[in-house]
Amino acid sequence: MDINLKPNLQEPVKERRQRLSWVLAAPRWALRRTGEAVGTREIRGGARLIGDLAAALRRSRPGGTGPIADENGRLDVTATAFTMGISERELQQLRATRRKQTARVAWGCFTAAWAFLGLWAWQAMGTPWSQERVWAAVQFLPFCAAFFVLAFRSAWQNWQLRTGNLGSAGTYLRTTEPFWPSAG
Repeated sequence: MDINLKPNLQEPVKERRQRLSWVLAAPRWALRRTGEAVGTREIRGGARLIGDLAAALRRSRPGGTGPIADENGRLDVTATAFTMGISERELQQLRATRRKQTARVAWGCFTAAWAFLGLWAWQAMGTPWSQERVWAAVQFLPFCAAFFVLAFRSAWQNWQLRTGNLGSAGTYLRTTEPFWPSAG
């Protein structure tokens, strides 16, 4: 179709409409509004995210990219640095930086856990014995537990970085070395 682009002389673009398309307009509108109300786009996005995360979990980690331990469970600095393609000095700097990070995260999560536990106690004391009191426990206690678990995990990682021992969580709990995370 040839369109004249001179001012005020432009032809209107005519769209071909199918016969009886107005009959399907109402069902299309109803389906679109129902999809918006249900949250179809968000559900599909969430399903896509879960699928991507599951695929990432199924993918195996390339061999030799993580820390390498000797037969006693101690970190082999030379082998780990070689595998990562960096010098031993750079690996030590990375360990020091990560140790500071894990100490900050451990103490921050520990503080947040106690804050949420305090909020839970305050909420429980201020709420009369009823269904709301139980609901308050359901709301606050998962946050307390999550922050305590995150604090423990970061403290465990800090211990591994501090001692160079790639031990399990049980080994960390049974250690005679200082338990609390430290940055320096």
